[in-house]
Amino acid sequence: MSPVSLPGFVSILPTTDTYRRIGWLFTVAWGAFIVFRRLLREGMWADGLTYAALSRNMAIGKGSFWSPVFASSFWLPFNRTETFYEHPPLLFYIQSWFFRLFGDTYVTERVYCLVVLLLILLLMVQLWQQLVPTDHPLYRWEWLPVFLLFTFPLTEWTYAQNYLDVTMSLFCLLTVKYTIEGWQNPKKWFLMATLAVLALLAAFLTKGPVSLHVLAVPGLYGLFCGPTPQLAKATRWTLLLIGGFALLLSLLLLYEPARIFLHTYFNQQVWAALNGKREVYGDTSGSLGRTFIVKVLLTNLAPALVLLAVLWLLNRFWLKSREAIRPLSGMIRFCIALGLASTLPIMATTKQIEYYIVPALPYMALGLGAWIGPQLVKLAFRVPKTSLRILLVLGGVACLGSGLYGISIAGTPYHSHRAILADVHTIGSVVPSNTRLGVCPEMMASVLLHSYLQRYHRLEMTTLAKKPAYFLADATCRDAQQQQLAAAGYQPVAVSMKSYVLYHRSAPPDSTKRL
Repeated sequence: MSPVSLPGFVSILPTTDTYRRIGWLFTVAWGAFIVFRRLLREGMWADGLTYAALSRNMAIGKGSFWSPVFASSFWLPFNRTETFYEHPPLLFYIQSWFFRLFGDTYVTERVYCLVVLLLILLLMVQLWQQLVPTDHPLYRWEWLPVFLLFTFPLTEWTYAQNYLDVTMSLFCLLTVKYTIEGWQNPKKWFLMATLAVLALLAAFLTKGPVSLHVLAVPGLYGLFCGPTPQLAKATRWTLLLIGGFALLLSLLLLYEPARIFLHTYFNQQVWAALNGKREVYGDTSGSLGRTFIVKVLLTNLAPALVLLAVLWLLNRFWLKSREAIRPLSGMIRFCIALGLASTLPIMATTKQIEYYIVPALPYMALGLGAWIGPQLVKLAFRVPKTSLRILLVLGGVACLGSGLYGISIAGTPYHSHRAILADVHTIGSVVPSNTRLGVCPEMMASVLLHSYLQRYHRLEMTTLAKKPAYFLADATCRDAQQQQLAAAGYQPVAVSMKSYVLYHRSAPPDSTKRL
């Protein structure tokens, strides 16, 4: 059920299926091109590889929901136990079922990423239909916010990198959808409130307190999305969400493994980040360092804002359009305010990374779609009817081109990861799976090497002191370790690698520790 349209404005353009088909054709073509560039290629940043390795390990019985396991060694110094306390475990558990279904290949996490992305796009469409009046000319332009999402620079790689933020965004969107649906349908308020609270708990169990921005939904919706502010109703819904979430979390904390995990996670990750004891990034240093996340958000919105300005100028000065289209100002303010609510609290810590704005992107796409839409409708109204067939054909050709492009790059290594992927696969072809691989001490912090070795070949990195059967050295530490390696009986293995040298030594069977 969509909100009732405000009186005083007359629709000038009946929405036709032709405009809708054209919009979706170009949206699918553009979106596929953007996503395929990363999703269909082999190569992923360390965070996504780590989460995939945790999920795979859980699928094969190594670790459990409240005790996920990456390996006995980890590339960040903050996690000093075998149990991975860096993030809540829900994504790992869900993704472990994908590994059970699709097996242990690099395609598995790609399938997961694609499924989550498609669900996010579906929820964006549903939210558009909830927020736009049914008699508004933009009601069936639900493709527009989806198209705008793919104009944000971060979309290209974040939605294909298996990040926690993307899965959390999915559950946050579910919370928003169910809250609005319960608000608009009073007869279903209890069911929708229950679903909203469950989705909020799922978001929290995916990436912790940053998911709690959705508690602002009732207040923002009551303030911006009605003919008059409905603060009493907003207060009731806010209390429902807070009370329901607090109840479920309290019940969960009665379970000792959950309590131990979440307590350790909070101290190790959340509290440490708030106190500046986590990673230090140059972008967030200085007096204005905490505004880095705002700069990232504005940079990503820039293409859509430029499009808005261009459309306004065309309509105002070239086409001299004066047609009145009902403004969606309430929806614009609601979505943009929600996007800011998910972003600005990050300024409380200097631990800020670009992909932390991922949850804000769907909200911003919806808000900007409502802002840009009237200008685009005015422009579309001037397109000759005979040109619509040409646009339909061009849209179909664009979709075909994106499909062929995807086929041409599928399975190829992403260009910046080719060298390390080649070396990792060479190492995996020689060193048995579930083996501890010795490395130079400084290589323990090699993020991609550590993640790729565990994700693809289940190899753990250790030091020479453990006397592993295999040892890996890079160019910077090979000479320094040469004497020790020779004394311990290590000999180079006759394999060619770009960045590393692999050594092996004959040893009694019990000298190589197996996992």
